[in-house]
Amino acid sequence: MVLVAAVRVERAPDESFAPGPLERRWRVGRPNEVVSDAARRSSYTSPQLVPLLWAPDVRWHKRCEEEAVSPAGFQLSAIELIRLGAPTEAALTDMDTPAAANGVVLLHGVLPAVRPADLPKALQFCASIDVHHRQGEQRHWVAQQLPRGCRIAETEREMVHGVLVTARCELSTFHEGLDLSAAEQWLWKMLYATEYPPPREAGEELRELHLRLPNAIQGVAGARGLSLVGTSVDPNPEQPPDYQYYDASGFHLATLQSDALALACLQRIVLDAFGQEVARMGEHEPLRRKVGQLERDLLVFRRSYWAADFGRQAVCTAIMRNFQRGCGLPEALQSLVSDLGELSRQVQAAETETTNAILGLLAAIGLPLATGLAIWQGLPQADVASLYRTLGITCLVTVLLTSSFPGLRRLFVTLFRRRRRQR
Repeated sequence: MVLVAAVRVERAPDESFAPGPLERRWRVGRPNEVVSDAARRSSYTSPQLVPLLWAPDVRWHKRCEEEAVSPAGFQLSAIELIRLGAPTEAALTDMDTPAAANGVVLLHGVLPAVRPADLPKALQFCASIDVHHRQGEQRHWVAQQLPRGCRIAETEREMVHGVLVTARCELSTFHEGLDLSAAEQWLWKMLYATEYPPPREAGEELRELHLRLPNAIQGVAGARGLSLVGTSVDPNPEQPPDYQYYDASGFHLATLQSDALALACLQRIVLDAFGQEVARMGEHEPLRRKVGQLERDLLVFRRSYWAADFGRQAVCTAIMRNFQRGCGLPEALQSLVSDLGELSRQVQAAETETTNAILGLLAAIGLPLATGLAIWQGLPQADVASLYRTLGITCLVTVLLTSSFPGLRRLFVTLFRRRRRQR
């Protein structure tokens, strides 16, 4: 299994973490051995993903040489850290609202050795990092595994999980009398990490979250993560463990499918940060420069992280899309676009009102002043005393015009009130 949590990365990790993704090997010793480095993953998916997920300046990994077991029994084997790319990271840094996270951590390992019926509950304990759950033991343990300069996001309460469950014989059934097969019960209970029986609508929900996978394995993906279940014994039981059929399923879970979960989590982090910043800007009259910069930053995000997919790896793209729909990310993005458009229209309307107010102010003062000075210059004795009298009459006319015409009064009020509200 793999656990994914949002983190705040202040600086690159130390030398104990190597740059790039964790290299996994499949078909070891065969002529067609596969090594899942950045170049191989890019060739199987899309080069667009390299600067987002696999570049050495955004991703680091570390193998755990010594056995590391969490208080919930999770057996850790490797850690990966992924940080947002430089353009998106700069956008979050420029925001006045500090982003809760700017990266994710991937914890690779296995569930504790418990009875099959207890696996969903064990998964729940492993994924929970709520500070109020079991005195925060699991959260504290995860924080200890992170490098210096990296911490769990304060808003993170439960990690996203990807889990593969297989059986040495037939899959056991959790609850009798349900319209769900044994595999479907396992899919639902491992996706939601719960010991309670599935509801009546579980079958319809599983069909909506269903992934198209090869024979002998079923999978679903949603907002909680990814659940994969082997529907029978391994089709190649006579082979060594690393040559067996489900070894390939574990290989895919630890590589591209984990990357799909990580990318979806990064998308959620960025959209949450944009949402908080737009909400803050809506509390006051926004500045044109800030709104324009936020629109450009959102466009960069849409053309990079949001537009990215896994090319020919349709299952990975489906995992990401299911996660997006489950978390409401498409709706959140559309709401951001609409809100920024509304803020931009408000800024333009405010600038138009300010311009009209300034022009009205110039007209209310300039027209009487120009008329008075023209009269003063035409007097036989254009001395200083007559100039003062002319200026006094001009001021009196300006006051009378302002008090007589409500439109002029509104222009003055609008101008000075807007200057006080701007930040």
